[in-house]
Amino acid sequence: MGADRLAAAGPRAWLVWLRTILGAVAANLVVRAGGLAVFDIPPEFQPLATAGPTVFLTVVGVGAGLGAALAIERLSERPVPLFRRVVAAALLVSLLPDLWLLTEGAGEAFPGATAPAVATLMAQHVAAAAVVLWSVTGLPRGAS
Repeated sequence: MGADRLAAAGPRAWLVWLRTILGAVAANLVVRAGGLAVFDIPPEFQPLATAGPTVFLTVVGVGAGLGAALAIERLSERPVPLFRRVVAAALLVSLLPDLWLLTEGAGEAFPGATAPAVATLMAQHVAAAAVVLWSVTGLPRGAS
């Protein structure tokens, strides 16, 4: 992978995809475990009640991000900066449903949606985005 190319589309893309998905799932399971250990998250809050939603939604979200990386690699002359902007925008958009969980309207659909529970979900989004950025674009220039 050159400094101006995305690893998700290279000759060993399958390895990048595997590493990215497994890394993001592991990171999100650690964030989930930490949130459950530190905060008083109600057990009826379904997104964190079991590990299943964390694993499934991480795989879906990261897969979508990797698919976007493939498209950007094929269509852009400067895919790395564009992909970084797309990930940042997608991260911000992905936080909106989490914030919605704190409204009165979400209380019936998602009982137990407390500020610490929602903060844990938001931290999972940030962790997954960080893993995707690192895995697909590598460390920024000048970093060791």
